[in-house]
Amino acid sequence: MGVQEIIKKIQAERERGVTLAYNAEGLVRLQEIMMRYEGEYKLIPWSELEQRIIDRPRTTSHGTKLAKFDEITRGFKEQQLIVITGHTKHGKTSFCSFLAKQLEELNPIFIALEQSAEEIIDYRLSEGYYIPHLFSPDRVASAVTMEWIEHRIVEGIAKYNTKLVVIDHLGFIDNYGENRKYARENLAERIGLNVRELKSIAKRWNVIVVLAVHISQNDETKLPALHDIKNSSSIAQEADKVIMVWRENTKGKHDQPEYTNNVVLSVQANRQRGNGNIKVVFDIRTGDYYESDYELSLEKIAQQEKDADEEFNKFEKRL
Repeated sequence: MGVQEIIKKIQAERERGVTLAYNAEGLVRLQEIMMRYEGEYKLIPWSELEQRIIDRPRTTSHGTKLAKFDEITRGFKEQQLIVITGHTKHGKTSFCSFLAKQLEELNPIFIALEQSAEEIIDYRLSEGYYIPHLFSPDRVASAVTMEWIEHRIVEGIAKYNTKLVVIDHLGFIDNYGENRKYARENLAERIGLNVRELKSIAKRWNVIVVLAVHISQNDETKLPALHDIKNSSSIAQEADKVIMVWRENTKGKHDQPEYTNNVVLSVQANRQRGNGNIKVVFDIRTGDYYESDYELSLEKIAQQEKDADEEFNKFEKRL
């Protein structure tokens, strides 16, 4: 009896709820088969994995030239999934464009789904902003699937040696799967499946994937937290880094927000290192971001984070 036959027999026994009891001859035969097994999923000792890591070429960390931001994030590396999130109109797309501009040497692909690439370029031209050296699909599919995104990434690697892919944003990616196989899953589960697949694509093709994500529209005057990410907690769990873009604002007439150009880049999930807040200014003359020491106290930010945590704890208690 081969390995696959034995596995099928075990699965069949489990499904029937029968206690597994194999005779000594069967176990000896199984040992003989598995001693010779050299397939894709064989077991190997950690010492071998350790040596594999030591022998692996060191991956380069790509910085944004924002010194404090790069110090906290330690830059971006191939195979990472970076989530950029924040309230509407707080600068997610602008910051994604800035990241692509700062990392032009990686020949980035910019998959613009909320706005078209032409709309983004037209806006930058009208403002006199620099047009980065990026690549975008000439046309966007009517249903943007993971397969379609992966094909664009492979094309970028083959033609331009692409190492960075920016997707703006998650909500426009079809999440029912091939032949709608996930149609019966709830929205949060479908979103989680998409995010896990994007992480797999980053690893499979050795690229950095930057993904813009919306958050729930709560009080804009407060710095958002991870639990504000819209529809799925798995987004923060799967990402290597989650960066909140929060634009300083106050409530004006009719409770409409009045924005400044002061921005907080809040690194709230970071597998390589700790978290932190970086104060930057959006320069309306150039469309770039610069680190600054404007008067938005860290005590105020800390209080905003504390308030957000307290609100989340109250929410958990109600469940």
